[in-house]
Amino acid sequence: MAKLQKSSPDLSAAAFEQQLKLHGFFHIRAEGRFADVRAKGCPRTEPVMRGKRIDRQATLAALLAAREARAEAAAAAEAVQIERERVASLIAPVAMPAARASLDGAAAIAQLADDFIVLTTRSDGAALPDLLRMGWRKSQVFEHTDAARNLAYSRQNGAAV
Repeated sequence: MAKLQKSSPDLSAAAFEQQLKLHGFFHIRAEGRFADVRAKGCPRTEPVMRGKRIDRQATLAALLAAREARAEAAAAAEAVQIERERVASLIAPVAMPAARASLDGAAAIAQLADDFIVLTTRSDGAALPDLLRMGWRKSQVFEHTDAARNLAYSRQNGAAV
């Protein structure tokens, strides 16, 4: 009679428990699954069975492979987020309005006129809080309002009042 040899050497129960602890896994006997206690949310992994018995060596390999797959997925998600942030940083300076607090004289009047046109297109008119949110100082608004209003009117209608 020849003895059947196992295709892969299996771990003893004590060695398997030691490896589980070493790698941060926990056997949840009530569920019949293993939890990765080092990962957020303790994701569960099914054991690898050989007949009705757990193949300990294959289960440990599956647990480590599942952890590595989660790490790769997290790295891929992080790479996508980094790319989004890179694209946003390229777009943001163009999308954000220019700093208005530093403008003075004709440049301030021209920009305030443009802002009047934009605000009146979007809503009923330009209000002081809207202009302050855009970066204007109160002193600038009060100083240049009349000239900017006339310039905006002339740009829209072709004639100044």
